Order: sequence, then C-alpha cells, then structure tokens
Amino acid sequence: MATFRFLSSKCVCLKLRTYCLMFVTLMLVCAQVYAERVNIATIETANVSEPDASRQALFKEEIIALFKGEYDVNFISYPIQRNASLGDIDALVDTAYANPRADVVLVLDIAANQAIGLRSEFDKPTFLPTVISSQLLGYPFKGGASGQKNLSYITWEFDFEEELAILHTIARFERAVLIVDQRLERSLKAEQFDIAKHQAKNVGVNLSFLIYDGNLEKTLSSIPVDTEAVLYGSFPTASGREIKALINGVNEKNLLSFSLAGEGHVRLGALATNNPRRDWERLARRTAIYIERVLLGEAAKDLPVIFGSSNQLMINMATSRQIRYAPSFDVLADAVLINQEDLSSNISYSLTEVARTAVDANLSLAVQQLQTDIIGQSVKEAKGALLPQINTSLAHTEIGESDATRSGATAERSTDGSISLRQAIYSEDLRAAFAIQRYAHLSEKEQLRQIELDIIQSAVTTYLNVLLEQTSLIQERYNLDITRSNYELSKSRVNVGSANASDLFRWESELANAKQAVLFAKADVEQQRQALNQILNRPIAESFITEMETLENPSLIISDERITNLIQNVYDLQALTDFFVEVGLERAPELQQLKAEIAGNERQLTADKRAYWAPDVDLTAEYNNNFSEDRVPGGFGFNNDGWTAGLQFSLPVFEGGARDARTAQSRLAVRQLEAQYQDTKNTIEQTIRSTMEDAHATYNAIELAKVSEVASQKNYELVAASYAQGLQSIVNVLDAQEALIEAREASMNASYSFLINLMNLQRAIGGFDFFLTDTQRLEFTEDLIKRVQ
Repeated sequence: MATFRFLSSKCVCLKLRTYCLMFVTLMLVCAQVYAERVNIATIETANVSEPDASRQALFKEEIIALFKGEYDVNFISYPIQRNASLGDIDALVDTAYANPRADVVLVLDIAANQAIGLRSEFDKPTFLPTVISSQLLGYPFKGGASGQKNLSYITWEFDFEEELAILHTIARFERAVLIVDQRLERSLKAEQFDIAKHQAKNVGVNLSFLIYDGNLEKTLSSIPVDTEAVLYGSFPTASGREIKALINGVNEKNLLSFSLAGEGHVRLGALATNNPRRDWERLARRTAIYIERVLLGEAAKDLPVIFGSSNQLMINMATSRQIRYAPSFDVLADAVLINQEDLSSNISYSLTEVARTAVDANLSLAVQQLQTDIIGQSVKEAKGALLPQINTSLAHTEIGESDATRSGATAERSTDGSISLRQAIYSEDLRAAFAIQRYAHLSEKEQLRQIELDIIQSAVTTYLNVLLEQTSLIQERYNLDITRSNYELSKSRVNVGSANASDLFRWESELANAKQAVLFAKADVEQQRQALNQILNRPIAESFITEMETLENPSLIISDERITNLIQNVYDLQALTDFFVEVGLERAPELQQLKAEIAGNERQLTADKRAYWAPDVDLTAEYNNNFSEDRVPGGFGFNNDGWTAGLQFSLPVFEGGARDARTAQSRLAVRQLEAQYQDTKNTIEQTIRSTMEDAHATYNAIELAKVSEVASQKNYELVAASYAQGLQSIVNVLDAQEALIEAREASMNASYSFLINLMNLQRAIGGFDFFLTDTQRLEFTEDLIKRVQ
C-alpha cells in the first residue's frame, strides 16, 4: 500500500506540472495572437535601391526589433514617385492621414523630410527623422522640440561650413561642385542654396550646384573643367546603378569626391565621407523609441529634435589609388579605411602556387643549378683523361745563311709534321679523379635539392607570414576602431559629468598608441610582401593578392581527415613521428650529400694506398714526317719520316714522406665526414621530432583559440557595457580589450601557425606535398596509415 501511495503522488505531481506547462504555453500563444497591432504609414521613395533602400529598411528593422512582443507592427507603404512635386507629396501625406487604419505617419523619403515640416497642420503623429537643418529650413522649434501638434522631427543641424572644413583635412580644394538630386532640389528654397555658397566661401571654397535629373552624360559633361572636388548629396530618386555610374564617371575625371549623405556612397566608390553608418543606426533606433513613446501617450510635439552626430572620416582606398591621391598619414590614422587591399592586381598567390613558383623562378636556386652543371662538365673532363689523347703538330722553319746551310748540313727551309698518341693503360690517379668527380657531382645534386627544399620552405613560410601580418593589421585596425569608440564614449561621459577628465586623457593616449600600432603593422605587411617578391624573383614593390589558406587545401596530405585522426592520442602520434623520422632520414639531402662526400674521400684514400705499389702504365706512339725542305745541293739530307711506339711504366720510389701524409689526410677526412654524418643524422631526427611536437600542439590549439576568442568577446562586451554605465574602471576595459585583441588574433592565426609548423615538418622529412601527383599523394597516405596502424 505504501508503494502504491508513493506512485500515485508522483503521478499527480507529473499531471499538475503538465497542466501548468500547457496553461503557460496557452497564455503565451494568446498573448502573441492578441498582441496590440500598430499600423505605421510610411512615406517612402518608390523603386529605390542601394544605398537608400537599405537605409529605409534599417528604420523598419529597428521598429520591429523594439516592438517585438509588445506590438504587432504593420507598415502601410505610400511610395513617392520619381517626378513627384511638393504638391504631390502633400497630397500623399493627406491620403495617409485619411486612412483610418494608420496610427502614425513615418516619412522615410529624404527629400520629403525637407518639406513636410512646413505644413500648417498634422492630423496624426508624424515623424521626420532625416531633417538636414531645421534652422535652415525654417521648421518650428520650441524648447528643444518642435512645439507643433503631432510633429516630431530629428535634425542633425548639419553645419555645411564645418563639414567642408573637415573635408579640407583630407585634401585642399578651392573649386567644388555639389551634385543634388532633382526632387531634393525642389524641396529646398533658393535662399538655402545661397547660404550654402556663403558658408563655402568662409572656408575658401567656390561652390556651384549641379542638378542631377537622371541624365548621366549631361551631368558629367556639365561639371566645370576647373573643378577640383565633387560633393554628393542624397539621391532618393536614383537607382543604385545610376549612383554607381555617376561616381565612376567622376572618378574617371580624377576628381576628389566626398559624400554628404554617408558611407553608402563611399562603398560605391566616392573617396570619403564624414557620416558613418552607425549614425543612421542610432537615428533609426531613436525614431523607433519616439514612435513607442507617442503610442504610450507622450505628445510628439514634446520630443527632442536635436541629434548629435558622431562624425567619423571614412576613406575608400581603392578610389584613392584610382585617382592617385594619397591622404596624409595623420588623416589615414584617424579615418576608417575600406578597400585597403589592392585588388586590381592580376597576380594572385596561393600556398601551392608560391611553392611551385619559387622552384621555377628563384635566383639562388638558379645559381646552384648552374654550379651543379659546372661540376657535371668536370666529370666529363675527368673521364676524358682516361680516353686516348691525340696530339698533332706542324712546323715550318727558315734558317739564315750560315756554314751549316752553305755546307748542306742544315736545310734553309723545312716543313715538318707529327702526330702522337697517348693512352693511359692504368693510372690510379686518373681513375680516382674520375670517380671523385662523379661523387662530387652527386654531392652537388643533393646540395641543389637541399637548396630547393630550403627555398620552398622560405617561400611558403614567408607567404604564411604575409597572412599572419595581414591578420595582425586587421586586429590593430579593429583595436583602433574600438579604442576610438571608447574615446568618444569617454568624451560624452566627461561632457555630462559622469566621468572625470583622466579617463579621457588615458583614452587619448591609447588612441595615439593604437594609431602607431596600425602604422607598424602596415610596415610589417609590406616588408613580408617584399621578402616574398624577392624569393619569387618578382619586382620587389609588385602588388599581389593573397588567398586565405585552410587545412582543406587538397594539395596537402593533412586535408585527409584520416591523417588528423592519427594525432589524437600519444601512441598514434609516436608511431606517426617514427614513420616521419624513417622517411626523413631516407630522403634527407644533407645525408645523401655527406654519403657522396664520404665515398669520394674513401676513393681518394684507396688511391693513396695504391700509390705505394701500383705504377702508371701508358701506351705512347708517334709518327713524324718531313713534307718539304730547301737544302744546298749535295748536302747531307736525312730521312725524317718515321714512327715510334712503346709502353711506359712509372712508379715514384721515394717522395720524402709525402705519400704517407696524403694517406693520413685522406683517412682523417673520411673519419671526419663519418662523424659529421652521424651528427647530421641525429640533428635531422631531433628536428623532425621537435617539429612534430610543435605541429601537434598548434593543431590542437586551433579549436581552443576559437573558444578563447568567443569568451574574450563576451567578456569585453560585458565590461564595456558596465563601463558605459559607470560600473567599471578604465583599467578593466583596457584589460578586456587587450585580451580580446590577442584572442582574436590568436584565433585567426591558429591555422596559419599550424601550417607553418607543417611546412617545417615537410622540410625536415625532405619533401613537400605540393609536388606529389594525386596517385603519389594517395600512395603515401595509405603507406603512412598502414605503418601507424
């Protein structure tokens, strides 16, 4: 009975828990179904594309994200057509007001933002988030808000004069053209253009306006020939392709170009802007908050209108290269830079291509190849000494008148010729010289292979170092970005009195240090690039594109997961290492070179020993002939025609101990090379085992580095958020930031570090995977796996 009661109680508890979960789930579903719906009428640009399309979408995304779980958001779109007049826009707003479903009106079209605020009445809460300057436009303003019933606008209070002054820090220019969209131009008054011209004059710029009406060729041809800079306004009626074509046309004229509308134009090819995307994100978020506050009962007319822009220079370095204008280093250090890599180069390298190019083009390798060829000719020369030696001679003599010529004893003129033959029947010196030269040639071949392996290792390691330094540069730029953000945050906190100036000064110092680090990192990248060009025998300053390298490179045996599975436990790792030691000792060109040198010295020692008893035996023969002579008649003539032949034996009997010294020297040389061979063998084995340990450690560190990066990122975000609220000190932020940068760099470089160790291992075992055929690679892999298992 007791057991029965226990089971019954358990069943009751389970049923109650189930009912509770079902009830909670039902309540959540009902809450989702019956969430209050808000209908937002949006006055937006019709048929818009990048960058304005993404900007309009950004506002909607922020509203949806903020209202999630509280309101069911429904957007009612009212598109403004390209050729719409101000009257058309007003009529469209009235249509939105007349829609009984619309709760609020949000104006996303930038041109409409500059005109709608002048209406006398607003029937429903109306939001204008992109007003350039309410003061310039004459919009209502009272106590920091609009003061106009149902009107809420947000204005940058865009200071055109200050903007031009900032752009002057990038480049000095005196004559500029501001290109304005046709519909945006219609929304502005003539006096507003005059004010802009006057502000430009205050900074030394003669400004003119050019209206873009969709005719690209007309617009480009209308730019005055003395123009130095082009300013881009917003183009709400133009497609992304039109804007891109306009920017490309200006760049082809090699003109400076600046966007007043933000980084969207810079990413399309404009040179620079002072309005980063994060301003638009903040603006969209504030707009969403304002709409929520009105829905909760707050009056739109009381919402603050001033928006503080966090200006930040952004420069498109691809455009800078195209128009051949380089901003100063101070400007580059302060700006956000995009397209820093020169992707215009048609030269692209991968790890495999670098290895193969180095073999084909390296000059040190070419020099050694020539040296090997020279020794090859020396072998032929030594062999030639063992073959028949044939010499000929031809002589013509004339003797002046003397008693000998008058008596006929000597011819006054004579022409004689001879031919001689010498064949070494046996010569220990010549035979030894030939054999020693052959061993020397083998040694040079192994020296060539050693240099080839060294060059490949140097090339691939330098290439991976380029990737490492590029990663370091990326991290230093990232560090500069977050340091700049923290500096701006600190400045804001000091301005509102929530922090003292010491934090600001510390961030100024960190900002300067971060800029220096970027400069040094850029220098390191360029130095590694130049080193790689030198190895590949390319122009030192030549630019090239690098490819991201991974462990999945099919040219590497390590891409076979069966290999990586072999380094997961100590026993397989030991067997794998033993296999590599065996292969390395068999392949090592250093050992093969020493073997050839030992063989050559042993042959010399043999020759020195034989010198005591083995004579040189030569066959000699000679034929002489007198072709003609001029002798006094009756003189004594001789028949000079004849031949001789014979064998010659020669053996030194006594050399004063020189033979003993030579023999001793040869014997010591052999012993020295044998000791060097064993030492080299030990060194190679130690190198293979040591490098294998490094490769094992760096391979298993790849995943750990990723874990560290994720944890460091979360830690930094928490510490930074607490610092923004005044709950953490600057020291904690700097520690978290430093840890984050180090973890990110270690994570990004983990694979490269392993690949460097892998390249060192392949050099140690005397062969690189890049030069194996698919069949050879498969055979080696199968042999390796079989050996380990």
